[in-house]
Amino acid sequence: MSRDKVFMSTIITLVGWPFGEGYTWIMKQLGFTNLTAFEALSMMWMKEPSWILGILAAFGFNYWLSLAIYYSARIWGTDYFPYKAMLLTMTAESILFNTFGRLADNPLMIQSTAGNYVHASAAAIGGIVSGFLIRKYVLNSDSKKSS
Repeated sequence: MSRDKVFMSTIITLVGWPFGEGYTWIMKQLGFTNLTAFEALSMMWMKEPSWILGILAAFGFNYWLSLAIYYSARIWGTDYFPYKAMLLTMTAESILFNTFGRLADNPLMIQSTAGNYVHASAAAIGGIVSGFLIRKYVLNSDSKKSS
């Protein structure tokens, strides 16, 4: 029975979200940002942050992001894959903030310089974790079977 690698990469990518959320929560408590990662994701639908809606939004955002990360291996290859996943995750986070912050004129999503660094580094942490796990458990599983 073959494994559905796309589904596995989607599930594995979920592992990176708690790292990013925990990091942004700590930085919010320290005053560096005004939103956690889940709160920022919830603001795709509402002008006020909601942590519960952010958890639900993370599943959808994660799905599309994991598809991009998984299929990027066919374009870019798997060398330095965690860093490539980090770049994709940071780009997706930037698009999220620009689209729903600047273009939607939502003042809560417009971050200070420190807030931008916090969310960029949280995306980097989540991307590196996700890229490492996808490369290890999904992309390299065929090479282990053939040897």
